[in-house]
Amino acid sequence: MNIKQINKLCRDFRANSSRLLSTKLGSEQQDLSRFLLFIENNTLIKEYVSECIQDTLDFEDILSSKDWNDKLELPLNPKEEVSYIYQLLKYIELKNAYIQVSIGYGSGNKIQDQIDAFNHQVTVHLVNHIREYLEDVITGIESVPLQIIEEDQPKIFISYCWEDKMFADLIDEDFKVMGYTLTRDIRGLKFKDSIKSFMESIGKHDFVISIISDKYLKSVNCMYEISEVMRLREYKEKMLLVILRDSDVELLPKGSDMPVQFAANIYSIEEQINYITYWENKETEYLNMISKITQEISKIQPLQELKRVKSISGNMSEFLSDISDWNNTNLFELKESNYEAFIKEIKTKVN
Repeated sequence: MNIKQINKLCRDFRANSSRLLSTKLGSEQQDLSRFLLFIENNTLIKEYVSECIQDTLDFEDILSSKDWNDKLELPLNPKEEVSYIYQLLKYIELKNAYIQVSIGYGSGNKIQDQIDAFNHQVTVHLVNHIREYLEDVITGIESVPLQIIEEDQPKIFISYCWEDKMFADLIDEDFKVMGYTLTRDIRGLKFKDSIKSFMESIGKHDFVISIISDKYLKSVNCMYEISEVMRLREYKEKMLLVILRDSDVELLPKGSDMPVQFAANIYSIEEQINYITYWENKETEYLNMISKITQEISKIQPLQELKRVKSISGNMSEFLSDISDWNNTNLFELKESNYEAFIKEIKTKVN
């Protein structure tokens, strides 16, 4: 990792930890899982925490021996404190015990007061230790382990139809919080860059997250991206699919401008045939239009576009058959699990 990447990691960690420290009743477990997942997905932080852990603590026993209003006694040694609080938070996540452990820390009767007090008397110390460590790395006081310097982050491209940009923004932000920077057209294309060259670079990524909707399956650019990936022998291993459902609109901010129906209809042969014939008709339409061009030189650009449409048309049946057979996950379930299925695939590839 270079200094720029570590600075970005610091910024993302601040945002992630602030969310946990200000968590509200009802969101505490989810915010905790998001925080711990961020630590586990960032090697620099994970290595630091792992080095601090010398002994495994039995919090089942520790918590059973204290009265309900007693506070836990934190170690005086900084590394031991990191180990203690991190293992405590892992226990809380496992046992769904945020409220139970927080009781006794606040002076008020409200559960929210107990959670706030616990975070500002316990959780904040782990956050501060990690922040200080990252700052020491940036200033050179702490050195970055060699294996982390040499580590390459997995390259993940997100493919989506422009009409589904709000869903892409949602996933992009979630992955950013987990420490991953997705490649997407709004960041990948610089002024005067070739869109074609950019699309062809997609095949060089480790993974492609595709947000599949009805508009996506009818988009030349989106399906051309897929065609480029399908040229690779291991393309199925690269694909991470999000099959949108109409109900996923509930995940967007209220008042978002989305059509009533945008879901991809891929699970019956009749629905698949509709998409296949759509592209066959598109190919015929292009051929008819090009045949009306009289000057050969004027046909060059349209013929290149026809080539893309033919590639899509030729791959459409196989692609639809593949994705309808895969164990796809919808966006709601992915978010509920903090993208567990995707992260598992990504980590398997990296390791």
